[in-house]
Amino acid sequence: MAVPSPQDDPGSGVRAVFVRLLGLYALLLYPILHADRPYNDDLKRALLGRASWDSNGRPLATLLMRALQCYNHAMVDIAPLPQIGAIVLLAWAGAQLARRFTDASPWLAALLVLPLGAQPFLLENLSYQFDALSMALAVWLAVWPLLLPATRRGSGWGIASLFGALCLYQPAINVFLVLALAELVLTQATDQQAAAGLRTLLRRAVQIAVAMVVYELLVGMHISGWVKRQAAPIHSWREIPRIADNVATFYGFVGGSFNANWWAVFGTLATLLALGCVAVGLRHACARAPHRSRGQQVLLMALAVAMPGLAMVAALGPMLLLRAPEIQPRVLVGLGALLASGLLVMRMALRTRAWGDRVCVTMASMFALGMWVIASAYGNAMSDQQHYEQHIAERLADDLATLSAAQPIHRLVVAGSAGFSPLAAHVAGEFPLMRRLVPTYLDADDRFATSGLLMFYLPQWVDARRPLLNQTLPGDALLAARCAVAPDRVAAGYRLCVQGGIAWVQFQPAALPSADERR
Repeated sequence: MAVPSPQDDPGSGVRAVFVRLLGLYALLLYPILHADRPYNDDLKRALLGRASWDSNGRPLATLLMRALQCYNHAMVDIAPLPQIGAIVLLAWAGAQLARRFTDASPWLAALLVLPLGAQPFLLENLSYQFDALSMALAVWLAVWPLLLPATRRGSGWGIASLFGALCLYQPAINVFLVLALAELVLTQATDQQAAAGLRTLLRRAVQIAVAMVVYELLVGMHISGWVKRQAAPIHSWREIPRIADNVATFYGFVGGSFNANWWAVFGTLATLLALGCVAVGLRHACARAPHRSRGQQVLLMALAVAMPGLAMVAALGPMLLLRAPEIQPRVLVGLGALLASGLLVMRMALRTRAWGDRVCVTMASMFALGMWVIASAYGNAMSDQQHYEQHIAERLADDLATLSAAQPIHRLVVAGSAGFSPLAAHVAGEFPLMRRLVPTYLDADDRFATSGLLMFYLPQWVDARRPLLNQTLPGDALLAARCAVAPDRVAAGYRLCVQGGIAWVQFQPAALPSADERR
């Protein structure tokens, strides 16, 4: 397997790649920090300071964030420190990975592993002002076992590392699964014996299996609430077809996240990476080996052809075994490892070609540019959506204060949705992924997020800890009908009625141009 040249200081090589990666990740993080928008759970954590990660099976995430604040009674918002710490960890993990699997120059090595922490779906993870650090640390712990020596002690530390990743953010272990397969392919590329690569893969399988069993015994059984319902596994052989359905659903979501023009470019690049992986495996299978039988050769050829598909399945990992897995951008952490692995394998396949590095630089740079374009568009959409919703919430707070002076208000009821701001809607039209990445906080169908935002402006009427108090009651239908005909206030984004101590707010989306008008 390729390693840095002996005359180079390995530590110096890692530092050189780390510095370059950190700069590249900073370009990705800047639009998110510039938008400065609390992301979903951040809304309530910033005001209430509750961790709530323990019940989600992430006890080390609670320990980490509590330790950062010296175990104060309640957490406070310390952004952007966790997000900056997240890209530092991702850059260090990427630098270590690059120096483990390639002898490329620092800039090329950095570009090859950049997707580990720069793929579009990971933008959601980096947006969490409280969670970003624990998620990034989970990725680093998922990479670490591949950096340890192949000894009993190294294997033990690898199991502990994977257990830690599970306790920080469970989907991060998919990074390990993908890289374990990439390790096998990269071993084949150096013409090592097939048995050596398969033994290493078996050791990786034992590590992840032991880590998951220990996690389930110590932590998994204590998971509660909606997370437990979402994590219900399949229970019988008759439900096995659900695995194929889950694969189709996940990659259907990925496919629908970008338009045809983007897939024409980046789908072609991804296909080339898959073909490079197959080529490496087939070359290894067809190489002359004195002790290899015909059957072994056929088996290796079949494995080579199947490897891209196996890697795509590994990128989803244990989520495929759930009855109804949560399909959100943040759980697709393994896709970054999938792209990085493809680029590393491509570099290995072309290392003997004079033009090989130029091809790899071009492909990796195209992925990097695409990621920065999406991150910049995302940051602008997030910023505009925040200003749009803040304006509505501020106007609503002023109107309610004025109306409450004339008659007391005991209860606030919300209906409808303010939807996307015009700019965010335009971005979502061109980048379908934004419909899931950019959250809307003034939407009655999501009372958790709506109460989270309104508690900043209407604390006297909104109890974020008990959002179900905002549910409509049968008698509210008359008030809703009156509000539709003769509201007390009409403003951009909502209509407002107050009667009998009840304030009814009907959110209304902004009038947006049609698709034909935008063109």
